[in-house]
Amino acid sequence: MSPLKPLYALAIALLVVAFVGFGISAFYQEPRYPAYPSGMEQGPGQERTPEEQRKMEEFRADEKAYREDFSNYNLVVASISIGVAVLLLVTGLVWISGMPVIGEGATLGAVFTLFYGLIRAFMTEDEQIRFGAVAVGLVILLALVYWKFSRPPRTSNA
Repeated sequence: MSPLKPLYALAIALLVVAFVGFGISAFYQEPRYPAYPSGMEQGPGQERTPEEQRKMEEFRADEKAYREDFSNYNLVVASISIGVAVLLLVTGLVWISGMPVIGEGATLGAVFTLFYGLIRAFMTEDEQIRFGAVAVGLVILLALVYWKFSRPPRTSNA
């Protein structure tokens, strides 16, 4: 076995997860953090005017809405990533497993994509979503690894 094959597989894996992550961000934009009101810097002992108070309350409400939007964004990104990871795992293990470097790279990329989806799930504010994502990831990975390594290796009929 060539010493470069594992490096090529790793390169394919990293490019797969980058492709998925950048693809999602290219077509599904992340919410923007609200702009902090200008001129609101306070010195020691200074009180805010009623207008400044109103601006700060609006900013806090916008910030709260942003946190909710960002949590929902992460939920969608996690769902897409985990779904794509499942498709990539099945593809890597079933259809292209006969091509050692490409199949291994795609499969490893799918595992990295699954971890990316799990990280995004951890960024949501819902504990049930976090648990569900971990459960789905664990079940899928265990089932596919069992399927891959429980079968006897293929022998070529030469």
